[in-house]
Amino acid sequence: MKKRFSYKFVSFFILFSFIVILSGKILFGAKPGSIILYVYGLFVTVIISIVFYIALFKYKDPYEAAEKSLMDGEIAGNPLVSLMVAVKDEKEKIKDCIDSLIRQDYQNKEIIIVDDGSVDGTKDILESYRSTGKIKLINLKKNIGKKKALGKAMLKAKGEIFAFTDSDSVLALDAISKTVKILDHDPEVGAISGHCRALNAEQNLLTRIQDSWYEGQFSIRKAFESHFGAVTCVSGPLAVFRKEAIFNYIPAWEKDSFLGQEFRFATDRTLTGFVLGSLEIGKKLKDKYKQSAFVKRIDYPEKRWKVVYSAAAKSWTTVPDNFRRFLRQQIRWKKSFLRNIFFTGRFYWNRPFIPAFIYYFHIIFVFAAPFIIFRHLIYIPIFGDFSAILLYLSGIIFIGFLFSYAYRLKNQDKYATPRWIYRPMMSIMSTLFLSWLIFYSIVTIKRTSWRRD
Repeated sequence: MKKRFSYKFVSFFILFSFIVILSGKILFGAKPGSIILYVYGLFVTVIISIVFYIALFKYKDPYEAAEKSLMDGEIAGNPLVSLMVAVKDEKEKIKDCIDSLIRQDYQNKEIIIVDDGSVDGTKDILESYRSTGKIKLINLKKNIGKKKALGKAMLKAKGEIFAFTDSDSVLALDAISKTVKILDHDPEVGAISGHCRALNAEQNLLTRIQDSWYEGQFSIRKAFESHFGAVTCVSGPLAVFRKEAIFNYIPAWEKDSFLGQEFRFATDRTLTGFVLGSLEIGKKLKDKYKQSAFVKRIDYPEKRWKVVYSAAAKSWTTVPDNFRRFLRQQIRWKKSFLRNIFFTGRFYWNRPFIPAFIYYFHIIFVFAAPFIIFRHLIYIPIFGDFSAILLYLSGIIFIGFLFSYAYRLKNQDKYATPRWIYRPMMSIMSTLFLSWLIFYSIVTIKRTSWRRD
């Protein structure tokens, strides 16, 4: 009872805060010559309010519905799950990843690992696992990239359900059984994104900041999209798909190109896009790749699939532990965002109006944000109004604290320093540094080489 009261109290506080902000903009925000920026600010406030409201009050974990409907927790048919990982030079982390797959409490599974040309000793570790018979191993002599490497695994996979994780991630022991129950309960669900946090959160300040940010990206942003069955990115640490929702589109995924060349990023976003856009692009893609084994083996019908997020299916991933690696990751993600505008953006408008409107407005926001930041932190202060700096940064920090409150609702921290206090720092970092990376990403969009160091 106390927890329910706390949840509602803080939730109403967040919504009340947004109402106060919105009222302030209406009463004091409009100035001569700035009507466009004023309207833009109103839109941002309203959209954030909608996202928080739906995530906090309307989102229902699909696992909870599935659990209630199953007799004694039994899963009909006990479907085979193919767990697949592509790995390159991860000798320090791959053991934890594979062990978490082997220990899954869902028994009807096969584990397929693809060594994508490792040169650091990873291959020897994988061979030791293969000798136990617990995994199937595909060794590639040279690096071909994550998409093509996983394509090799999917051709050999026998499961009705495909589950993926990253080589530097680990899964909760019940993660797969929970996602299988969701798919068993709702035949309209084509893909599931699990929840993810930082595996190395306690390493330093930067990793703690990222951990607090991950929580909001999943429990707020993905929860909002999940309410409409339209999650735009089934993230790599725990990505589960019905085979029939993606199998015919794997050759298009493997050969994904942008601006006339192979595009190695946007792995998760693009694969999710095939599920979301099955009706719009499915037949055309199958015709284009009709000679591929992925299409010739079996022709699955196009369908309006739901893509959902489950907070109960948990995973953890290793996040960058220094600022250089962090920036490189952010640049990769922004390049993936740019590429995805021209892919998922072509058909996402067919999804429910609210998530579709916010999806396209978010695109505008990403490009407009640096100019808004420049105006408030540099342009206006040059002409003597230094209050613009204080007011703008206060608003950014306040939004960060709203995410902190949402974090606190869903987590009872056991750490010496509760991680929710780090979330506003991510808001400041995004404002001062990360927002500007969109321009660098545009200029260097054709550079798609990936490296961790």
